[in-house]
Amino acid sequence: MNEFDIEVVGAGLPRKPEGSLARTLKAVGRFARVLLMRPRALVFGGAVAFVLAVGTPHVGWDYECRHPMRPGQPCRSVDYCAYYGMQGRRVEFPEYGESCQVFKFLPLDWRRIV
Repeated sequence: MNEFDIEVVGAGLPRKPEGSLARTLKAVGRFARVLLMRPRALVFGGAVAFVLAVGTPHVGWDYECRHPMRPGQPCRSVDYCAYYGMQGRRVEFPEYGESCQVFKFLPLDWRRIV
């Protein structure tokens, strides 16, 4: 039994505990590294953030003028604008004196989603 000597090899000194700021910075760094290593997740997350913040694309299709027009005169003020896009037909009511846009980003209609 005396032939074996037991000793600990390679053990260093105990580490000093890290502060909360250092742990937070390391966590942010790991998260950024994961996002940069997976570009699909970054693109998907950006698309979701864009849809939630700005809205979905819609194309103007139908409108109704507030006043009767003469032939060859453009409509200067509309009653409503109908757009077609990701959420189907959406009707917008612009302010007095505004016209319809051909292409517009409309925010999500959560009532229709839920």
